[in-house]
Amino acid sequence: MHSGRSAIARVTAVVVTSGLLSAAGGAVWPYLILYLHFSRNISTPLAGSIVAMEGVATLGGALVGGVLVDRFGARNTATLGTFVEVIGYLLVFLARTPPLFFVASLVFGFSNIRYSARNVATANALPADLPAAKFFSYDFMASNAGFAVGTLTGGLFINLHRPSTFLDLLLLGMGCGILAAFAFVLLPNDRHVSDHPVEPSYREALTDPRLRLFLVFAVFLSFTSYASFDTGIPALIGIALHKSPQVIAIGFVINPVLIVLLQRPVYGLINKLGFRRALKLTALVFGIAWLIPLVTVFAHTTVFVLADLAVFAAIFGFGEMCYSPIRTPVLLALAPKRLRGRYFGLSQFSRALANVIGPVTATEAVGHGLAYIWLGGLFALGSMNAAIGSKLGRQVEEGSQQSNAEEPTVQHDNPIEG
Repeated sequence: MHSGRSAIARVTAVVVTSGLLSAAGGAVWPYLILYLHFSRNISTPLAGSIVAMEGVATLGGALVGGVLVDRFGARNTATLGTFVEVIGYLLVFLARTPPLFFVASLVFGFSNIRYSARNVATANALPADLPAAKFFSYDFMASNAGFAVGTLTGGLFINLHRPSTFLDLLLLGMGCGILAAFAFVLLPNDRHVSDHPVEPSYREALTDPRLRLFLVFAVFLSFTSYASFDTGIPALIGIALHKSPQVIAIGFVINPVLIVLLQRPVYGLINKLGFRRALKLTALVFGIAWLIPLVTVFAHTTVFVLADLAVFAAIFGFGEMCYSPIRTPVLLALAPKRLRGRYFGLSQFSRALANVIGPVTATEAVGHGLAYIWLGGLFALGSMNAAIGSKLGRQVEEGSQQSNAEEPTVQHDNPIEG
């Protein structure tokens, strides 16, 4: 870690530009399934497969990204991934037929090599007196509030019968991506050089039983959160219930408001809970959230759907705020420095796996009138994952205590703050 105002300025630039890029993504990606269905006349199941193709590409990109982080540095990998994302925006802009959309989705998925690299790069660049949990809590506030504001903006302005508005937002995403890439260049390219006789490998990383448990938890958590949300909610509201994008946008306006207003107190709560209870709470909250849109399947007047979405957005946002301070610190606590790229690559792989399953499951369920089974299943899986999160958190806390005992000069009053 680094100290001084320059370090704060560098990571702040990354946070701000990433927030802008998230806003641009929020204005586009929640409505991609609607754009494909209404503006390009692509069937709902095929559109879901196109969206899921991003997750397929991310499976490979996550593993490649982990190798690149360990070999070439996190900063360089994050910069490369962001430029690839710009190319992805361009390809979606140019695509008009299903095969071209599949290619665009693959390219955009591969750009996700930047996510794990971004977390490692910013963690390496943090000043010594700034806890990782606190930084990533506020970093979440910027990126997810940006995504939520983008969702609101896109929903209000997109006209499904006039594709030009969607295309304009894609161009905006390209511009924000270029800014974000240049912000990464400001970070130091810290790469851990180890004198260990054995080269880092995924096989070595997977010998850690705590990491294997984390990957199971991460797959279930991603599936019961963003992997099902990004495509499932727009498909449910826009296709099954025949509501406009504006309804989705207005219903979710509470999400960014709560994220900004409550991020600090929720961070304080999570900091007191520790890893075990925080992970358990996060999984449980995401599971419970899906009971709310389940009601819209049976009662879907426009006013009721708006109110229902607002409640869902509030509960979902609370889950996001619970997880944001601990997601990266959990991996930092698990991963030896020489294997950080591999650990973060596998973490991204687990998220990508959920992103393959989530859109296909959601669109198949919605397209065949089985939304109530899909939503109930998400609730059940989230509840089960709470038990896995509790076990994982206990193992991480025990590992932190053992590490502290071996290094008595380092003071860690709280495993999250450490």
